[in-house]
Amino acid sequence: MEVWIKKLFVAIVAIMTLGLYVPPLDVDANVESDYKEIEPENKNETVHTQTIDRDAELESDQSRPQVALDPVEELSYQAAARITEKMGPRMMAQVDDVIYDEVIPNVETVINELVDDYDPNQLFNLELIEQPSPGYGEKIFDLYDQEQESIIAKFHIRRENKPQSGYWFNFHYHLTDDQFERHYSIGDVYWGKNTPPKWMS
Repeated sequence: MEVWIKKLFVAIVAIMTLGLYVPPLDVDANVESDYKEIEPENKNETVHTQTIDRDAELESDQSRPQVALDPVEELSYQAAARITEKMGPRMMAQVDDVIYDEVIPNVETVINELVDDYDPNQLFNLELIEQPSPGYGEKIFDLYDQEQESIIAKFHIRRENKPQSGYWFNFHYHLTDDQFERHYSIGDVYWGKNTPPKWMS
């Protein structure tokens, strides 16, 4: 084949694929439809409609007594929410059983112990601060004492690539007693041999 024929063919294909040629879009625009309106089989049949009174629903919800959570339970609930937020939906799809069965109960136990140690009078001055860090950061949340205006514990998760084993997530916390130096283990979760995605993805 001659060179100029090849070049012409390539030019025509390039013009067509780059959108210079647009096929007509109104092919069926003038076609008359023969659609008929659907009617009920029985002409005497009535249509039942139901109206919902949203205001009445809201009033009935507000009239119910509100259940007040124990402050320790509230901290545990917030901690579980932060852990699942940190893991993200992609990771939770693979390891949610282990997280809910092992890690979150251990975190709740640690929180109960910290409340007993740092808030013995049950004044409930403790709260969770800091949002989980996305990407590759370790931070999940910090436990903050409002009375002393200081952080008493930091909860983290670290990725570990163990040789011949694969990737693990190490949940741990640090205490203010030793200037957040020592790792207190909460639990390890096995991910697999493949590299896990970033946090919160």
